[in-house]
Amino acid sequence: MRRIDQDMATTAAGLLPEATGDNAKELRSRFRHLPVQLHGSGLAATYAFIAARSNSASSERLTQAYRDVARQIRAHLADKGLLHESLVSAEEPGVHRETLSALGDMDWATYARAGREVAVLFSWLRKLADAVYPSTKPTANRSAGEGDR
Repeated sequence: MRRIDQDMATTAAGLLPEATGDNAKELRSRFRHLPVQLHGSGLAATYAFIAARSNSASSERLTQAYRDVARQIRAHLADKGLLHESLVSAEEPGVHRETLSALGDMDWATYARAGREVAVLFSWLRKLADAVYPSTKPTANRSAGEGDR
């Protein structure tokens, strides 16, 4: 039997593309920002942002990362019975309109649950992005233990 956190860690790890240098820095920054954006803007607005970026990000690697995250949000919510299965493999860009419509049609309890499910996924993306894409900040001025909280 697997724990929920094992599945979420595996899912998030699969969404992080290989990157180095400036690409890694940009991906780390974007993935670290997703939980904050979700909390501040809500699921529908965050999904709309990700969908928009999946067609217009600054690099092909980032575009593909956003596309993968949007697809995984749909797959995760469909797996939980919160979105229709057909939205997982539907064609872009039409799938984004359908997904946003489905999110808008949810009752408040279902929408809250969907938001919480995506928050867990984003939390794992943030943790793994920190691990996979190292910070480029110098560590000489950090005191012992700082940043380990």
